[in-house]
Amino acid sequence: MTASLRFFFAGALLLLPACQGITVTNQDAGSESDDIGESTGDSTDVGSDATDASETTDTATSDTTTDTGSSTDTTDTGPLDCTGPQGIQPLPADYSQPATPKAPGSTWAYFELVDFQPQSCNFGQSYSLETFKGRVTLVSLMRSTCMICQGTIEKLEQMYQQLSDEGYEVWFVVINQHGYDASQQEFIDRVSFPLLQDRVEVDAWDLMNIPGMGTDDMYIYGADGILHSYFNYAANNPSIDLKTQAGWDTVYNAILDALQG
Repeated sequence: MTASLRFFFAGALLLLPACQGITVTNQDAGSESDDIGESTGDSTDVGSDATDASETTDTATSDTTTDTGSSTDTTDTGPLDCTGPQGIQPLPADYSQPATPKAPGSTWAYFELVDFQPQSCNFGQSYSLETFKGRVTLVSLMRSTCMICQGTIEKLEQMYQQLSDEGYEVWFVVINQHGYDASQQEFIDRVSFPLLQDRVEVDAWDLMNIPGMGTDDMYIYGADGILHSYFNYAANNPSIDLKTQAGWDTVYNAILDALQG
């Protein structure tokens, strides 16, 4: 072999590894391009995740809106915010006044008066004591300018609330003497139970007691409207003085006795 041919083959052998290196390098670059493509695919997945997150946010927002809407329901299904019977009863068609209204076993007197207690379920209406039938009822005759009456009616309110708290269903009602309409607020400010205003043409006080008498007297009727106990305040003071424990117990226990029938 000539010297020139030897030189040619030697040069070719030197170039072959270099060309092979270049080829390998191109393959690695292609692999890196594939990796970049996969990275691009990962970016697409991130976009999908973002979409999911957006959907989650929308769902949460929708739920929140729904909850807020439901919280605005103001339907009131609770009991009426008033005291005393709901609805009124008129006088019986065939009634007659009791001959001895203070004697146990007597019916209550028959009349109709206007309720001036704003907290009463029957505020502003005229009705008879028949309205209270169905529960034991305490009726008291009072005068709104009387200091003793004002103190007694406050104690009656305390007793009324205590009986209610203990689960007893009773009615309390006070009849203000006729001629004292202007001072009704003295009673309204002190109690929550029904208050009736007597009138000259009715004169419920005289139907229930001796004419001109009866201030602070108390009548406890059974659920049937029959008198169970009568307390003459003037004759029995301080035995029914509600400011004393003995007086409180006398009236309170009489109500419990009436509840037992």
